[in-house]
Amino acid sequence: MLKYAHTIQDQPPESWEPLEDHLQLVAEFCSRFAASFDAKDFGFVLGMWHDLGKYSKEFQAYLHQANGFEANLENVSPSMRVDHSTAGAQLADRLFGKHPYGRILAYCIAGHHAGLADAMSASGVSGLDRRLAKVVPDVSDAPVQLQQKPVLADEPPICLGGDDVSVAFQLAFFTRMLFSCLVDGDYLATEAFMSPEKVSERRIDVPHLSTLREILGEHLQELSAGKQGAVADARTDVLNACLRAASSDCGLFSLTVPTGGGKTLSSLAFALAHAETHEMARVIYAIPFTSIIEQTANVFRDVFADVPDVTILEHHSNTDPDRETPTTRLVTQNWDVPIVVTTNVQLFESLFASRTSSCRKLHNICNSVIILDEVQAIPVDLLRPTLAVIQELVRNYRCTVVLCTATQPALGKSEDFRIGLSSVTEIIPNPPQLFERLKRVQISHIGPQSDEQLTGQLIQYDQFLCIVNTRPHAANLFARLTRLNDADKKTNSLFHLSTCMCGQHRKQVLDTIRQRLQDDLSCQVVSTQLIEAGVDVDFPVVFRSLAGVDSIAQAAGRCNREGRQATGQVFVFESTEIQLRGYLKATADSAAELMADLQPEDMDLLNQDIVRRYFDLHFWRHSDRWDAKQVMNCFPDPYHTMQFNFQAAAKRFQWIDDVSKTVFVPYNVEARRLIKELRRLHDDVQQISMLRKVLRQLQRYSVNLFPQIFNAMVGTDIEVLDSGYAILTNESCYDRHLGFRPDKSGYHEPNSLII
Repeated sequence: MLKYAHTIQDQPPESWEPLEDHLQLVAEFCSRFAASFDAKDFGFVLGMWHDLGKYSKEFQAYLHQANGFEANLENVSPSMRVDHSTAGAQLADRLFGKHPYGRILAYCIAGHHAGLADAMSASGVSGLDRRLAKVVPDVSDAPVQLQQKPVLADEPPICLGGDDVSVAFQLAFFTRMLFSCLVDGDYLATEAFMSPEKVSERRIDVPHLSTLREILGEHLQELSAGKQGAVADARTDVLNACLRAASSDCGLFSLTVPTGGGKTLSSLAFALAHAETHEMARVIYAIPFTSIIEQTANVFRDVFADVPDVTILEHHSNTDPDRETPTTRLVTQNWDVPIVVTTNVQLFESLFASRTSSCRKLHNICNSVIILDEVQAIPVDLLRPTLAVIQELVRNYRCTVVLCTATQPALGKSEDFRIGLSSVTEIIPNPPQLFERLKRVQISHIGPQSDEQLTGQLIQYDQFLCIVNTRPHAANLFARLTRLNDADKKTNSLFHLSTCMCGQHRKQVLDTIRQRLQDDLSCQVVSTQLIEAGVDVDFPVVFRSLAGVDSIAQAAGRCNREGRQATGQVFVFESTEIQLRGYLKATADSAAELMADLQPEDMDLLNQDIVRRYFDLHFWRHSDRWDAKQVMNCFPDPYHTMQFNFQAAAKRFQWIDDVSKTVFVPYNVEARRLIKELRRLHDDVQQISMLRKVLRQLQRYSVNLFPQIFNAMVGTDIEVLDSGYAILTNESCYDRHLGFRPDKSGYHEPNSLII
């Protein structure tokens, strides 16, 4: 009797998908994907075994009864799902005995719908061990050849090395990569039968990486044409160094270039040329902050304006829905495009994920050039697992990784930093010399400053940028400066930037700031650190509240960026008004400790020796925090027992402990229209696709609040819909300059707004 994998609603069995066809197609997909890391035989076995449970009489009866046909099996209800994943996992475990392959295959097969499991949960009631001991429907009707032990190489097709904990991590990562191949193969094969129209949408005609390299080369020539001076010459040298290095063997590289040195496009030039040389599949550009990812993606789109828009995929929470098409939604699922622009959060949390949706794209990270922009932003508490996965991508998955930054942290392996990266090649021949050539600012330490003292200095300048560490401090300074400007009858020249403002609000303010600077008009800006990374502005004077040396260097990158002055001025100060906590305090304390040993004439915080000393303090001396969340403990030795806890690792590896609450704000007419649509659609399951589009559009008009503020305003100023979406109803709580104003609702807390 013919066995089936999938049915078509209201259609007879003759139109259903034969199980044998489905298994064969998944095996072909999975094998092809796993070939990118020499594991095609593993992929084929996974594909053939993943739905072994569908050979059971119970599952086949379930399909018939669920579709209104006689099942010929008692006690089977269409409402009862039949476990079809465990049988294949049990077969793998039984045939391979104590060999690690049994567990590797079992984790993948058992989790191909529910996600990778822990070996055993803390409560002892779930996990792979329980699944392997579970009684499941009999699958003896499966073809005999499917129930026989396959021939696999004696050793995994990856290079294992280091201590037992390192080997355990490598085997767990190998399992996650195989899982990715199976999940994507199963999705694609099922889609081919159930939704053939999506298959055609996936058939996108995008240019080869060699074509993209040529287009970028022409664009860079146009940019440099006619430009002269020290900055232009240095940018040309950076580009040439990247192009020379592109022919090097795959591996780990660092690109240490000062802000304003053209590293964004030069690193892309390296990536495209390197990928073409080594026949690699794609370029992945990872950025630490969502506030700048759209800017980077737009820079790339300007370069490749004449190629299909889907050539460049933005994958982050704020993707612009106006550019979203059915195809871009599909490729977001598995990153099957030439250039991906994403966030560190999306990239690294996916590399430690357990859910099917997050893991599906992982196999397409293999054989890629990965550019990690602002690599110094790695959280200290996740340093060990993050560096381990970077090293593993290079060692076993044919990736080249570029550590791209203006302040290269001390991440190389050494006696004092045993978890560091091995064999990192610097692309720039002489970084200190390049920094000296591009030195365009003088940094001065002006010590403790009250807000009154600070504003007294700021108002002396017609154009300045003042960057502080907290949103309340930025709002307070803006209020003080507003009063001083009103007294002097200065108007329309003072601006505020912080994440209290929704994304669309910030964009409009930044556009105005850039235009005023270009027109050489008065322009005074108070901002949080959101302006530091990748925001292209050029001020003659910058004030920076004490922070980490990397943040101070980023602030300096907004000063005299184009070298129009002989020297720009950067003033570092300590605010007497704000008490820092957590990460901000730790980085500021490290910088203060470093600066205390420097004489005023040596206060060159952009000097590479000083930067390295800072990162020695910030990273090396905190060895007790390198894996503070105990991610690596989820992959314990002895490794051959394969007692891995994938779900626990995914929960622990959170790049940002984001407990904030999202609120949609009625910033303008468009935002109000979208909020009205949200109210209409939020509980209508028949219009789920329209709801998703509205929600993505509303991302531009959202603000994230701390839970204590959110909870205090719910019911009076914020309405929470039945679906859980929150809307600001008290429009007086959104200021046209400052953005979200909780104090307007009567809410106050320490360090809150003092207006």
